[in-house]
Amino acid sequence: MTVAYLLIDDLGRNGRKFEKNVSPPGGLEFAIIDDLEMLHGLSPERLAEFDGAIVDFHLSPRPGCRALFYEDPELFAEPIQITTGMGVFLYLRKHAPGMICYGLTESSNRHAPFFLSAAFEWCGAEPLNVAESSQVLRDVLLDPDGEKVDLQSWHPRMMAAIEPFKQLMDSALDRKKITETYDWLRCYRECGKPRPHVQLKSEVKRILGLEHGVERDGTYTELMREWQTALAAIVTAWDGDVSGWPDITGKVTHATWEDNNPVLDYVRESSLSAFFTAADVRAALTCYRNSKNQESP
Repeated sequence: MTVAYLLIDDLGRNGRKFEKNVSPPGGLEFAIIDDLEMLHGLSPERLAEFDGAIVDFHLSPRPGCRALFYEDPELFAEPIQITTGMGVFLYLRKHAPGMICYGLTESSNRHAPFFLSAAFEWCGAEPLNVAESSQVLRDVLLDPDGEKVDLQSWHPRMMAAIEPFKQLMDSALDRKKITETYDWLRCYRECGKPRPHVQLKSEVKRILGLEHGVERDGTYTELMREWQTALAAIVTAWDGDVSGWPDITGKVTHATWEDNNPVLDYVRESSLSAFFTAADVRAALTCYRNSKNQESP
């Protein structure tokens, strides 16, 4: 029996290296997609011939090539261009429902906790750490039902980050105007030091087009306390050190983060740029919220 996967990575050499390391001595086949345009040529019937898909998160469209879009007229007025693995998961869920999907990255990448957690929580994609041994990856992928993902040594750490990631992204749901932490953070990451709380209001206006007050010892400190709590749990799950982070067990003010702001430092990481700016990542969150609302009684 041979298990066949789509391997979607814009850097074809990485896909071929992965195939070379994992394929021998047989039992696995990979169809490497190094340009999203290639997915246009795969009909639902052709997609159904694959047991699963392994998808990298950073997928830079090639100049001059036909872009790939995700469409859902009930949720989005315009088609959403796919530029990350999150969009590919949406596309495959629509055109190949039931396909096992894996989000592929290396555990040492700074973007890994956010992308892997979002892929799992929002899209139902399992995490796959390219840094695992070839034998472990083979054993995981040889199971066409995707039930051996926990053979990865990093799996407990990856899974431990998912609940605090969910807590982070859900932390603004009870607010009246801007209910998505994702939207707050994509504005906050554009703020500079010092006094980022002063800049947050203007970034909300610029990016979201909303007038929203950000009281320095009200809205700002409430958000920051929740963000730091959840983010510290994510970092800790991935064996990171948070011992030098501000003490927020007692009373906090905006000044608590003036000289030491691990939240802003983290979300401003360049490797997280695609996570917070790509339209298909935001679309994945929208689809997730919609599915959750449909599940509610």
